Amino acid sequence: MKRLYKYTLTRFLRNFLVIIGIFSLVIISSQLLNLPSSVYRTNIFYFLQVLLFLNLSFFKIQLISSYLIASILTGYSFRETREIYAIYSTGISKKALFVPIGLVTVFITIFAYISSFFLVPWANRERSKIYTISVREHLIEEIQEKNFFTLDKNMVIYVHNKEKYQFNRIFIYNKDKGQIVSAKEGIIKGNGIILKNGFIQIPQEKSFNALKFGEYQLFFDIKYVKRYSINYYKNSELIKIFKSGSQNAFKALSILVDRFNYGLAFLFLGFLGFAMGIAFYKDRDMLIAIGVVILVVYTAIGFYFAKLIEKGSINPAFYPIFTVVFLGFLTWYFYRKP
Repeated sequence: MKRLYKYTLTRFLRNFLVIIGIFSLVIISSQLLNLPSSVYRTNIFYFLQVLLFLNLSFFKIQLISSYLIASILTGYSFRETREIYAIYSTGISKKALFVPIGLVTVFITIFAYISSFFLVPWANRERSKIYTISVREHLIEEIQEKNFFTLDKNMVIYVHNKEKYQFNRIFIYNKDKGQIVSAKEGIIKGNGIILKNGFIQIPQEKSFNALKFGEYQLFFDIKYVKRYSINYYKNSELIKIFKSGSQNAFKALSILVDRFNYGLAFLFLGFLGFAMGIAFYKDRDMLIAIGVVILVVYTAIGFYFAKLIEKGSINPAFYPIFTVVFLGFLTWYFYRKP
């Protein structure tokens, strides 16, 4: 029996890791062209960090899809190789055959809840921070020579010559403060410029003062922040919003319920997929297609319930009840098939 359990777990883990690896490669490769140009100029560790956050942003979809498909393929492999009949002939019951899937379900459900409540929201918040910094730097890089360039509503910059990240003969005017900064040379650094050999003209009531400098670091407070969605807020923040009774109270509640429901689905998907693979006499592609359809239908209806909760139209308990009834019925149906 232990050999059978080990054999089943090994086959499942192999399928699961291969599928989630393929999904990761597809997601990362499809998003590479959308990364800000400044990300490609960073060191390799920062670049890999960006890719990690990017991949984790879609991790919930990867995890739930990979888990169901891996379970289907594991069950399918037993039927396709006729091993299922050899197992039954030894007196091993169908219930005993599902024990390894039950063990996997315990661990994957815990991991799904960690991903839903903590890992994925954190990754999206970090990704938003990276994009904020990158876009700020990108705006400075867009400065063109022999042209007055407006960085934001208060800052205008003119450069006579530009070679990659180096400027010559710079003129900067701060409309808000009325200050003028001029310099012979400048080098882009982050969201600012290191100026060399220049003057700062500070306006006074009836005149102005001029300060000469050898080197001066000017950082621009560019008014750009990529605000991340409330969907990525910390759980504690969502609870506070809900308790406050503010305009977004039910929105926060719907997000919390959706995060809880995501992990709840994993209690059924492993058994459902394995039962489909064993009992459903279809080819592999058809089984995977049916599994995807089940996920799409479940996700669409779940999204509808989340929207109703957001509007305060239904009791939040209806969402998890739907999950238990819908996935539970499908699991029972395929498990009972001979």
